[in-house]
Amino acid sequence: MRAKVPFRFYTASQLVQITGRRAAHLKEMVEELKQVEDSSIFYHVHHAYREHQFAPGMYPNDFAHWVKDELGESVLAERLASLNIKEFSDIATLRQRIIDIIVDFLNSATEIRKASAGHEFYFCSNVAVVMQTKYLAYTLDEFCEGLKRVGLRSLFFHFFEARLRLGHKTNDFSMWIKDNFGDKALADQIEALDPYLYTLDQLRDKIAALIRGDDGREESSLLGDIFRWLRSGLKIISR
Repeated sequence: MRAKVPFRFYTASQLVQITGRRAAHLKEMVEELKQVEDSSIFYHVHHAYREHQFAPGMYPNDFAHWVKDELGESVLAERLASLNIKEFSDIATLRQRIIDIIVDFLNSATEIRKASAGHEFYFCSNVAVVMQTKYLAYTLDEFCEGLKRVGLRSLFFHFFEARLRLGHKTNDFSMWIKDNFGDKALADQIEALDPYLYTLDQLRDKIAALIRGDDGREESSLLGDIFRWLRSGLKIISR
C-alpha cells in the first residue's frame, strides 16, 4: 500500500538560551516554575534523553538532579525522578504536576534548604531550528528504511517533541500510519511504547520491529523490565 501523503522526515537543532530566571531554594523554584515558558519545562525534563546522557540510576530530569545534588533532598529528588512523563500529553499538566510534588514536599518540610552561591538552578529554554531531510516514505518499508537512515535527532523531534511540546497528543509516526493506512492497531502499538524506558537507538529498533511485525512488545524488553522495577522502587521509597 502507498500512502496518500508521504511521510517527510524532519530533524531539529536546539539553540539553548539562558532565561535569566534562577532559584536558590524550593519556594523560589515553585514561583519560577509558574512563570517560565513551556519550552523551558520541556528542556529540563528532556535534554538528557535528547543528548543520550540518560542511563539507569541517573536522575532523568534536571529538577531531580539539582534537588539531590545542590539541596541534598533525596526524598524529593526521587519523587521528581519517578514522574512518568509518558502519562502527560501537554506541558501545562506536566508543569502543574512538578509544582504539586514540590509544594507537597514543602508542606511537611521542617527547613528550607538553600543552594550555595553559584549553584542555584538556572532555567534554560531552547529554540528549535527545524530542517527538512532528504528522506521521504510512501510505504511502510520505505518508512523503516528512512527511520534507519535519519539521525536520532529526527526521531526525537517526531516522537518526543511532536507529542508533548508541539501539542500533537500523539507521535508523528502513529498519526501518519493511522491517517494513511487506516492501521489504528499498529498506530496504537507505536504510541503505547514508553520512550522514557529506552535509549533513542532502542526506541528506533522497537518502532521498526512493530512495523515489520516482529516481537516488538515492550513487555519483552529486559531493559524495560529493569526500568519499570527501578521506577517502582523510587515510588515506594518516596512514600
